[in-house]
Amino acid sequence: MPLMLDKILTLFAMPIGVAAIAGVFAMAALARGRPRVAFGLIAFSTVWLWGWSTPFVAHHVNGPLVERFPPRSAAQLPAADAIVLLGGPDHDRVWRAARLYRAGKAPFVIVTGGLVWPGAAPSNAAVMRIQLRALGVPDDAIIIENHSRNTRQNALFVAELAAPLGIEQVLLVTSPYHMPRAAAAFGSTALQVIHAAPSRPIRPLPWILQVLPSTPALRRSTAALREYLGLVVYRVRGWV
Repeated sequence: MPLMLDKILTLFAMPIGVAAIAGVFAMAALARGRPRVAFGLIAFSTVWLWGWSTPFVAHHVNGPLVERFPPRSAAQLPAADAIVLLGGPDHDRVWRAARLYRAGKAPFVIVTGGLVWPGAAPSNAAVMRIQLRALGVPDDAIIIENHSRNTRQNALFVAELAAPLGIEQVLLVTSPYHMPRAAAAFGSTALQVIHAAPSRPIRPLPWILQVLPSTPALRRSTAALREYLGLVVYRVRGWV
């Protein structure tokens, strides 16, 4: 399946995508004079989106992903040949990679991530390179891989880049919820991978706030759901 189509189908499988599809069918039902069907679809869409937008659901769908690779401090991590920083929406990844470099855990930071969508320049890697430099990582310590467009390509292209440089063991930096799929993808290469996801403590909330919808909670739920779907797809395709 082409990568672009793959990503578009994934969008429709996410909570907002499902709610949008239900809304379209609700309008079609109204147009056909079937108000009960339309009401049912609208009710489903509302409850569905509300549920995924609550901190309660966000916490429980993220839990199994995050708990598989508990966070470790820089002091607890061994030294490696390089730090591999995966592109993504979470800025704490960049902070984590910079901290590990400044702690002397590796002499290089390999930044991987190309253009996810055509024409969406600059690449993820180019943006993160600027951020790393602002955080004190020298330019000659940053290695760019800006052609990959998904996690599997991150792993394959970094492995190809690392081999001639003699890089065998890497500290893998990505978001905690993304680490299971990233570690599996990199584990299928010749690289020795040490997970080094940043810690992300969650402040406990009163129960009433746990069932109230919020944009951050919806974002976390959507990210977790995308990872579960990605793990299934990667296993079916034999990528991990």
